[in-house]
Amino acid sequence: MKLRTDTIGHFDNPTEDILHDAIVYSGEGGQKGDLVKLMIDEDHFLCIWVGQRSEGHKLILRSGSWKNECTEKLSSEIVLDLMISYLHENLSPLKKLQWSRPFDLIFLDNIIKLQKLN
Repeated sequence: MKLRTDTIGHFDNPTEDILHDAIVYSGEGGQKGDLVKLMIDEDHFLCIWVGQRSEGHKLILRSGSWKNECTEKLSSEIVLDLMISYLHENLSPLKKLQWSRPFDLIFLDNIIKLQKLN
């Protein structure tokens, strides 16, 4: 696994402690919109778009062509637990969340539908 962050840098083979530092930093000192991305590769990852600590963080999961975002914003503590599970290849906690297709993909779907009508 690789960790790519706007908060503390990039790491090959991140540890739980490094994940903690990336997320805690982002919750306390990061900028809204910073990215914390735990990657198997470019097409398989779990990432956080950092929000204000009081609002929570947006979570996105991608597996190949399948990409969804969590329907609710999550606390730094919950996101850290999910990232650690993903690091250890345990997807069961992610399956308990509600997911939806991201707005950018919905937008592209609608463009494709319009093109087919013409």
